[in-house]
Amino acid sequence: MKELPVHPTPQENSSEWLPLKRNWRKPLDSQDSPSKAEKGHDIWLLTLSDLLLLLMVFFVLLFGITIQQQYQGSYSLGSQVEASIEPEVTPAEKPAVDVEDSAFKEILASLETDLEAILGNVKGMEEVSLSRHADHLVLTFPERIVFDPGRAQLKPFTKPILDKVASLASAHPQLLVEVQGHTDDKPINTKRYPSNWELSVDRATQVVKALIGLGLDPAQISLKGFGEYRTLYPNDSDSNRSKNRRVEIQFFLAPHS
Repeated sequence: MKELPVHPTPQENSSEWLPLKRNWRKPLDSQDSPSKAEKGHDIWLLTLSDLLLLLMVFFVLLFGITIQQQYQGSYSLGSQVEASIEPEVTPAEKPAVDVEDSAFKEILASLETDLEAILGNVKGMEEVSLSRHADHLVLTFPERIVFDPGRAQLKPFTKPILDKVASLASAHPQLLVEVQGHTDDKPINTKRYPSNWELSVDRATQVVKALIGLGLDPAQISLKGFGEYRTLYPNDSDSNRSKNRRVEIQFFLAPHS
């Protein structure tokens, strides 16, 4: 029988034993996951981005506050400038009279005295009234004194008092004279006067023509017709309606130039 060769064991010849080198593979999880250094780097980036975001928000808020303060400052300055500038008064906005003007008070007082004297001396003018207001005088003629009902022709005996009025107004060129026509609420519908508007205007016009014809400067006088819309009393009785049908001559001081 043939003998098989016997291989030596590691114990018999340790120098001939070659250790096997095993290549251990890392688990998949350990290969894909970042290292501790990489994790620290990512955290630093996140911290920096948060800080930059906070800084940006801070500067935006600061910019907004600055803009708001500038706007408020400019608005306050503009308000102060507007308050310090006195608004310009156009001629149309100027008061017709200055009630504190002593010269005008003297003119009104003198005119009032003269008109009262005229009313006392002219017969048939007992119903004509004179009233003084803060800035003007009003001479009121009832309809029956100067006109027939529904008509605008002046009655002849009104000329003496209108002549006196024209003379007084002409003696004071600083006065303005305004003639106003008024009616009651009873409707009128004729070929000449379709409504009370036309009647009131025509009556005022006839008084103005008479005063100009008696020597009053046309630049001093004007007229208005109010129809039934400027009543003195409610139109609820014949007596009140009679008082509302009237012509007024008002005296003002001309605006200061």
